[in-house]
Amino acid sequence: MVEIKVTGNTPLEALSSLTAFGMHCMQNADVYAAASRILEAEKHEEKKLAAAQAQAPTDQPQPKPQNGATQPQQEAPVQEPISDTPKPAPAPTAAPGPVDGANGPTSAPGDKPEPVPTVEQVRAKGIEASRKYGKEAVVAILQKYGVSGMSAIAENDRAAFLADLEGLGEKNA
Repeated sequence: MVEIKVTGNTPLEALSSLTAFGMHCMQNADVYAAASRILEAEKHEEKKLAAAQAQAPTDQPQPKPQNGATQPQQEAPVQEPISDTPKPAPAPTAAPGPVDGANGPTSAPGDKPEPVPTVEQVRAKGIEASRKYGKEAVVAILQKYGVSGMSAIAENDRAAFLADLEGLGEKNA
């Protein structure tokens, strides 16, 4: 069981403290995802309840208007709140230690990942390097990656392989 005690000298202080705590928690991706699921489930339950109430027959007589008019009284329409959907969590600030077990910098949301070189691009550069610097130099780089051919290079190693091929030119310059 988890118990959270919120205190304050006024209701406003207690509410602001609770809000600050919630905003801090929403920076954690797991908490944000769980809160979103709970909110969606609550919305779904509210919609089911509203639909059930709308379909249920009313056994209670409608009150008559006090001015003697025979017009039926209409219920005020229920207005949806502006938005119950939480805003996306702001980008986390520097925290003391990794939260998700990952070390090192991560790319910013606006950064575009570099495209992964295709097997055809790797083969073309490999053949070109083999002609310029000799087959043995290219084979040595392939052995570094533990593969026997350029098509066997793992997708995440292709860019590094190409960089190593370019490095051959720097050694011979």
